Amino acid sequence: MKTAVYSLCMVGLCSFALPIDAQINPHNSEWMQFLETLVNEESADEEALADLFDELSAIVENPYNLQTVTKEALEKLPFLSDAQIENLLYYIYKYGPLVDIHELQNVEDLDLQTITYLLPFVYLGEANSIIRNPPSHLKYSHQEVLLRTNFTVQEKAGYANHKYGGDPYYLGFRYGFSLSDKIQLGVSGEKDPGEPVWKGYNKVFDYLTGNLVFKNIGILEALHFGNYRLSFGQGLVMNTNFSMGKTADVTNINQKTAGIQRHLSTNESQYFSGTAGTLQYRNVRLSLFYSNRLADANADTNTIYSFQTDGYHRTSNELLKRRTAETELSGGNLQWHNPSLLVGLTAVAYHFNGKTLDPQWKPYNTFYLRGKAHANVGIHYKYQLKKGSLQGETAIDRNGKTATVHHLMLKPASALHWAVSFRYYDPQYNALYGNGFSESTVVQNETGFYSGIQWQLPHSLELSAYWDYFRFPWLKFGIETPSSGNDALIQLNYSPRRNWQMNLRYKFKEKQKDILPYEQHRWRYQLKYDANRVWHFQSQVNYNRYASAVKTRQGWSIAQSASFAPQAALQIDGGIACFNAEDWDTRISTYEKSILYAFSFPTYYGKGLRYYAVLQWKIAKQLTVYVKGGSSHYFDGETIGSGLEAIQGKEKTDVYFLIKYRF
Repeated sequence: MKTAVYSLCMVGLCSFALPIDAQINPHNSEWMQFLETLVNEESADEEALADLFDELSAIVENPYNLQTVTKEALEKLPFLSDAQIENLLYYIYKYGPLVDIHELQNVEDLDLQTITYLLPFVYLGEANSIIRNPPSHLKYSHQEVLLRTNFTVQEKAGYANHKYGGDPYYLGFRYGFSLSDKIQLGVSGEKDPGEPVWKGYNKVFDYLTGNLVFKNIGILEALHFGNYRLSFGQGLVMNTNFSMGKTADVTNINQKTAGIQRHLSTNESQYFSGTAGTLQYRNVRLSLFYSNRLADANADTNTIYSFQTDGYHRTSNELLKRRTAETELSGGNLQWHNPSLLVGLTAVAYHFNGKTLDPQWKPYNTFYLRGKAHANVGIHYKYQLKKGSLQGETAIDRNGKTATVHHLMLKPASALHWAVSFRYYDPQYNALYGNGFSESTVVQNETGFYSGIQWQLPHSLELSAYWDYFRFPWLKFGIETPSSGNDALIQLNYSPRRNWQMNLRYKFKEKQKDILPYEQHRWRYQLKYDANRVWHFQSQVNYNRYASAVKTRQGWSIAQSASFAPQAALQIDGGIACFNAEDWDTRISTYEKSILYAFSFPTYYGKGLRYYAVLQWKIAKQLTVYVKGGSSHYFDGETIGSGLEAIQGKEKTDVYFLIKYRF
């Protein structure tokens, strides 16, 4: 049986129809697969990726008008580089309103793949389509309600032994209201599987979040009330958004200044609660913010030992950590800019309202943040060159320790992009809300040098490569001495025709773990084929190898997926994957299509088979239904997972439902 299944996968991988030219499809979902390039398989920040997926999904549901889109809006799309944004806006300014979406192919630096990513986020409206009617004109309002549930069919240990206080169902909702370009209101809530309903503090939803924002009123760019997220400069002082790191998009390494953004996702930790606003007057932009919120933590009456970020409140131990730490933050960002230069200053101060942050001492955390209060100040800049840009940030904390990062991005020839970066984060520098370009995203204890190139070759070929050298001057978790390492990637893309795309990627990492050095080798081959506007196929083969002085392991997977969209109101996606990974170090992570606002990036290890199907059906103009079923079958072992999440047996099946109603 096992041999037959693997053979079936190989047949699906190699079977394709004859290619025909495909047209640009504005309803594609390839941007979802772009997120796969943002994942470092060794230390993927799934919460941050889920937040980014959530935010991008919201933009797809409410796309930008290309005729009036702003630079700040385009900066929310991670696949667009600074140069591409500048060139797109310049093209619209120079040639006037776009007549046809195919004009995007005339924009300098916008290749077909980037245009494909971009199309679901934009539309061609009227050039003067900004509604200028006062807010009393409710005919320009839009409302949206989403209801979601999902569950695992098999019983987990936490329910069998009654350690979980609630039922195994996830419940979630979201309500959104917008009035022209002036007012936005959003409320969302969720109950994780295992969390109780109608017990104690929790009446229905364990977690609730909301945001009200007034926009574009005179010099007031935006005024937020409720929950929000912040990101300024390169993230050395403040960044609770997703941080661009080392990806296959090798020259797009800078952190875009997103400023203040609404927080409506299900991430229960990376946000602030209070008020925040931005004023824009000519070349000056001022953002101010204040937050006071309760956070989950391992804490007692006087001391916070660690913050908990998973958001789970299923067991008695997890409930003891619920909202036990109070954090208060205030600060601002001041920016000045002209067409070629931007300079900004960010300052934040925060304290824990009488408690002391004091993690249990270990050698590796000697320099972790401790105390009752802390502060950071940073200066960031961006200078636009004739053929590139120079940007960076330098920050200092309350104790005088520094962190600095600088990126130089050049386009020395029309077919060549080059990026080089240097970073130095003092082992004693601390920024509780910092998240910048690094090996581990933590702005502390790291020095590094990065270089990446992207080269358009003849015959529809594109070569991308980067190399990063990093050094940790002090100890790290799981690394008991100062250490260093190398990280490298090379990828070759080939697009002989619009409906054929393939790439071959090799990723190498040399690092240290438990004193011993190790090497990781990751190979991936991917082939995409659009048979027509109805059928779309993708095949992928992965091979991983992990080698150290004590073990050598390998893992592989073969996956085939397909999408069928016979009409605009109906789409069916499905896929099957065979995998054999010997242990966690050779695991394979790949993107998987899911329902709206649900990010799915399953990790394969062990020996097994994964298959899924997703249905998206627009029943009426206002009503859309999403259904997904997915199952993993393992050929080795009698238990899936561990601890309270363990399932007895060889099969794990998950079911998802979502209803969206717009009016």
